[in-house]
Amino acid sequence: MGSFSFFLQKVINSPGNCEHLSVGALSRAVKTMRGYSTLTVYLYIQVSVCLRTVDSFIERPAYIIPESPVIALGSQLRASCILNDSFIKENKVDANQIFWNLKGIRVSEDNYHTVNSTVSNVTLNMSSVGNAFLTCNVQLNEDQVITVFGIQIKIGLPPEKPKNLSCITYHRKNMTCSWNPGNSTYLPTSYQFKLSIAPDNLKSYQLPNDVNNSYAILFPNIHYFVFNTIWVEVKNDLGNATSDSIQLDPVDVIKPDPPVITSVQQIKNMSTVLSVKWEKPSVPATYKLKYILRYKIVGSQKWMQVPPEDTDTRKESFSIQELKPFTEYAFTIRCKRNDETGYWSDWSLEKIGKTPEAKPLRGPPIWRTIENLDSSKRTICIMWKELEMSDANGIILKYKMTIKKKSSMNIKKIETKKLEYNITLSDGEYEITLSASNSAGDSPNEILILPAVTESAFLPVQNVSTYPQDGQLMVEWKSPGSAVSGYVIEWCEESIKDSCSEPLYWQTAQKAASKVFLKDNIMPFKRYKITIYPMYSGRPGAPRSNLAYLQQDRPASGPLVHLKHVGKKEVKLMWSEIPVNEQRGFITHYTIFYRSCTANETSLSIVVDAMCQEHELTSLKGNTLYVVRVMASTVKGGTNSSEVNFTTLSYAKGEIEAIVVPICLSFLLITVVTILFCFNKRHLIKKYIWPNVPDPANSRVVEWSPSTGNLIQNNLGPKEPMHPDGFISDVTIIEADVDDEKYLSNEDEIKQLTSLKKEKSTSEEHSSGIGGSSCMSSPRQSVSDSDSESAQNTTSTVQYSTVLVSSPGYRCQQPSAQAFARSESTQPLLENEEKADEHAYGNFGSCSSEVKRQYFKQHASIEETNLNEPHPNEAEILGDTNEDNSFRLNQMEVSDQNSDLKGFCPTVDTFQSSNNQTVVKLEFLGFRAGLETDQQSYMPQAVKHNSYMPQSK
Repeated sequence: MGSFSFFLQKVINSPGNCEHLSVGALSRAVKTMRGYSTLTVYLYIQVSVCLRTVDSFIERPAYIIPESPVIALGSQLRASCILNDSFIKENKVDANQIFWNLKGIRVSEDNYHTVNSTVSNVTLNMSSVGNAFLTCNVQLNEDQVITVFGIQIKIGLPPEKPKNLSCITYHRKNMTCSWNPGNSTYLPTSYQFKLSIAPDNLKSYQLPNDVNNSYAILFPNIHYFVFNTIWVEVKNDLGNATSDSIQLDPVDVIKPDPPVITSVQQIKNMSTVLSVKWEKPSVPATYKLKYILRYKIVGSQKWMQVPPEDTDTRKESFSIQELKPFTEYAFTIRCKRNDETGYWSDWSLEKIGKTPEAKPLRGPPIWRTIENLDSSKRTICIMWKELEMSDANGIILKYKMTIKKKSSMNIKKIETKKLEYNITLSDGEYEITLSASNSAGDSPNEILILPAVTESAFLPVQNVSTYPQDGQLMVEWKSPGSAVSGYVIEWCEESIKDSCSEPLYWQTAQKAASKVFLKDNIMPFKRYKITIYPMYSGRPGAPRSNLAYLQQDRPASGPLVHLKHVGKKEVKLMWSEIPVNEQRGFITHYTIFYRSCTANETSLSIVVDAMCQEHELTSLKGNTLYVVRVMASTVKGGTNSSEVNFTTLSYAKGEIEAIVVPICLSFLLITVVTILFCFNKRHLIKKYIWPNVPDPANSRVVEWSPSTGNLIQNNLGPKEPMHPDGFISDVTIIEADVDDEKYLSNEDEIKQLTSLKKEKSTSEEHSSGIGGSSCMSSPRQSVSDSDSESAQNTTSTVQYSTVLVSSPGYRCQQPSAQAFARSESTQPLLENEEKADEHAYGNFGSCSSEVKRQYFKQHASIEETNLNEPHPNEAEILGDTNEDNSFRLNQMEVSDQNSDLKGFCPTVDTFQSSNNQTVVKLEFLGFRAGLETDQQSYMPQAVKHNSYMPQSK
């Protein structure tokens, strides 16, 4: 091996390359080596040297000093980049063109400077741990950059001193020591565990690379009953550290294995005692142990512990007392050296044991429901709950119940396995007792008093309140007094207002309780009616109820909205209450949203109390379409109803009446005033609307007797016909020349005749009077008072009459007879009929072309009279038989209304003729003086035979 070492040194120190390793040299080395392993090492070294030689052939453009630095966190690094001369000459660059990059980020120029044309120095502050790559770069031109060299920098911390070194001995397994290594160094760090039994017996154990806080020495290398000195050394590239040393005997730091519980047994006739047995762990022979035994009810988290002084004996069993009957318990145990050295063992595995049965501690809770409370036959449902396991002390086999009426010796006994019993009882007071039975015996009796119907209930609880808490519903109340022995709380779901749905839930509370959680059957968003009964030694007091929700939400649906009344500026809304099962909470208020349907109209809202179910919106616009909805709200939010549309009225209630009634009253007032005015002005109105037409029946012509020539003296009234058949036997007509002035008394009469001739020629076409006279062509109202009074008795119709002549006609006419006929027709005279009549008859007696004045001649002699006398029989009308010297009066119009027409019809004047006949001259006064003044008369007209011709208007 000496020749090999010499050869290896020669090769390593040779400045040459691989060509110095000749085949001869290798053969000489092989001859010198002994064994295969030596050859392997030799070949590895030669290959490494060759690679180093090859690397020397590649000329580097630059290099950095130091090449692989390790830097402590927070310190500075100074590095230099040295350019190769050949690189400088070839690329025509210098150190001024060098720049540095750290972790790919360019270093600021303030951190480096150029020493000369080949060297650039940089100074860096290391502020983060880990590995960083530093490169030296050269800017060849504007577009070309070359990295000439790079190094890896390791940044970390020096190792800290290990602390809290301790050891635990696991008997016949190992001794494990552990410590606190401190903060990480971020660098490769080595740990060595040192153990010394004697100064000349030091052992060092290198820890694996991934372990830095513990080391275990296996059992054969553990030395009991000898002090061992132990410490830890740690080092890395930045430094090293050594922990404090400890001295210990491995037997003093033993942690024994946990004992093993072998059995848990019952003790006969002792329902509250269990015996626990165990085995101790393996420990050195001289090792004495003590134990801790603990137990708990299965399912509970609370452990109960037997004191160590009660189990520090050599016994390996223990009896635990004061346990609950018929209850499962879990037991576990641990141990430790009794001199307090070493460590407690871990807890053993749990062992389960169960105590035997005992009599139930108390009777089951009992309650009742009553139907037909005020009836003499009450239906009672007696119900009770199962006992808790802690109270039952075993399996309940049956229930025993007795029912006894007060002041009665009859007792009804019931045994059942059910939890309720139905019975019908009278209205008296009853005492109900209930007990539970198991294999060990019967429980004490639980008593419930059923009061009589007429008995008053005891005081109720006060200030009942309910609220959710920790996901449960809390019920709180105030006790009514010290006589209370307990409480019964019952509740049911209220699906309909003031009505509970089945089933009914209930529970009891102790005397001292003032609040309690409802245990079960409570769901969110459901309304519950909760009732509390104080119990007075089994007798229920008066109930006190409250409504509650475990959790509230917004209503499932909105209210149903109706319109109760719609006015002009107001509307009355009414909505139904949301069903209880859809409210999902207490309704706090209602909000009414409404808006008109006009464009850009904002919605208005009104908040209404939850107790209200109707509201009147005011200040609305008339004849406007509105949209309204109602939102019902709880503490969690609100739900809207469906929208309802309505249109306000154009007129408010009473507004139309306020308009119509005044109008009607005004119309009525105007009507009354008009009627009164018309009544006061009836003469003037009648003058223009209903003119008086003379009644021919009242004419004195009808009283003319052709046989006697005198007016007929009879007792008939003025309207009664003189002949039943309406005929007059004879009429004598006399004529007088208009120019004959012997018949005229004065110049005024001559002027009147002259004016008559002129008017006759213009009105002849429209005349329809007797003989064509114009006296009847237009009816006129008399201006005299007597005529006005008589006009009120006439009808509104215009009556017409016809004169039928029976004697030989006058002049060219040949009438067969004279007769008067009345017509009630109101038909106006048609123009063609009027012309036809004129054509047929012409002017009565129109054969003569001269204008004549017509007179009526009466053959009978009567005494003369003036027309101014009151009675018509006192005047005599005489006619001259001289037809040639007479003229015809074709038309005569009688007018009582207009005084300007005076003289239009002739007045009556008497004079003597040659044959001693009295001749009456007729002036145009409508025969007013010659006819009866108290009756209206009508002048007959000469028309066709047996026909009527209406007067022209």
